[in-house]
Amino acid sequence: MNQGRVIIIGAGVLGLSSAVQLLKHGYQVTVIARELPGDYSIDYASPWAGAHFRPSPANTAAERLEQSLMRETYQELEKIAKEIPEAGVKFVPAIEYFDTAATLSLDEGGYTEWPGFRILEASEYPVGHGSIQLGVTYSGWVLNSPVYLKWLQQQAEKHGAQFIKAQLADPQEAVAVYRASQPHGVASDPIAVVNASGRGFDDHASFPSRGQFIIVSNQCDQTISHHCRDGSSTVIIPWPLGGGTVIGGTKEPHDWSEEISDISTEQILQRVGDLCPGMVDRHTSGLEKTHGFHVKQVYIARRPMRKGGLRLEKVDAQCKELQATLPLIHCYGAGASGYKISWGVANQVNELVSQIHVVSNSTEDE
Repeated sequence: MNQGRVIIIGAGVLGLSSAVQLLKHGYQVTVIARELPGDYSIDYASPWAGAHFRPSPANTAAERLEQSLMRETYQELEKIAKEIPEAGVKFVPAIEYFDTAATLSLDEGGYTEWPGFRILEASEYPVGHGSIQLGVTYSGWVLNSPVYLKWLQQQAEKHGAQFIKAQLADPQEAVAVYRASQPHGVASDPIAVVNASGRGFDDHASFPSRGQFIIVSNQCDQTISHHCRDGSSTVIIPWPLGGGTVIGGTKEPHDWSEEISDISTEQILQRVGDLCPGMVDRHTSGLEKTHGFHVKQVYIARRPMRKGGLRLEKVDAQCKELQATLPLIHCYGAGASGYKISWGVANQVNELVSQIHVVSNSTEDE
């Protein structure tokens, strides 16, 4: 049943997940994006994401919402990992080390309730890391970002989604671009536009956070995160289906530089080698400069951050193209949590669209 057409701006993980969910509920979907799966750009963050699960405490209303979205996503990814291995999702043991135990309250927000959670013994800490004050483990998921995004696109196309590659300067342009792409007299006007554009449009609360990461061939069968006292972190994230291992990284808010830092690369390789010496190749010659790592790629990406966190709301916007009010649903600014909350956000978007449609139908019945 045709529930109406929805235009989605952006083909990152939030936009694509929302597209699939809306299609499953009977909506027609057109995705308009500057980049599509298979493209690579410093500002197309989703293909670069390490994409792994780690819990977070929930003290504020925004954090509690995010945790609820995380739980919905966790459950959906469990199904995908079991039923669709080609999607590139896998569940593995996850380990976190904290140099300051006060940074994590285990009782806040149900942190201890995630599957497989336990506190590590000091004997399980990496040798030589006397700074670690707390270690925990639980069952977490990892996914191969480029493979998973392509799978989402294929799911959307299978259900009839249309993809248009275009760069928009304002959400207002979405309807005009959609109309121009359709055969004359065939286009059905949208009932809503979803803004899943990463940093939004002219949102002064949004900003980029530069991250430098490395993909290596060296294997690891678990995720490892080390949270240092100075606020920096070291992560090790295996990518399923032969994607290698993502290691890193840096967090540099408001930094627009595209230049790779050799110093950062050196520091990341050293930190990861110390954190997980079992990954280091000590037998192959010629790896001295890379500390025993087979480096496949060093890359820079910009996370779509937003002061105040994710923007997830519906507003009524005046659409010049339609000369009428059109619902605009914002879902952007997820920062590093995009994959963790993606299916929860998709469910929320579907709910917001369904409310619009109910109102529309009731008006027509009157």
